[in-house]
Amino acid sequence: MASADAAVAARLRAGGAVLVGKTHTHEFAYSLTTPQSRNAVDQGRVAGGSSGGSAVAVAAGAATFALGTDTGGSIRVPAALNGLVGLKPTYGWVPRSGVTSLSWSLDHVGHHPHRA
Repeated sequence: MASADAAVAARLRAGGAVLVGKTHTHEFAYSLTTPQSRNAVDQGRVAGGSSGGSAVAVAAGAATFALGTDTGGSIRVPAALNGLVGLKPTYGWVPRSGVTSLSWSLDHVGHHPHRA
């Protein structure tokens, strides 16, 4: 159990967001698939990765939005595969403090927004 929130989670809480849980990611957030997660649109297809669990939670309606990290497509790929839009924000725009990086120069914290 973490002793403190990552900076992005702390900012969301301070802004009134209710954080409801954690989603599944690929081990070490290093793959374009998340084998344990099933696509929200078609259970026979992959959810994408590494933030596949986040995309599935939003696409299935279990969450209004979900956070993820993106080094080389880990938010954008599962978003596209689950009928969402994933955002990899401008480098440094969302703080990474408290998030374990795969590549400090490429990692971004972003989100899967709720689909309209």
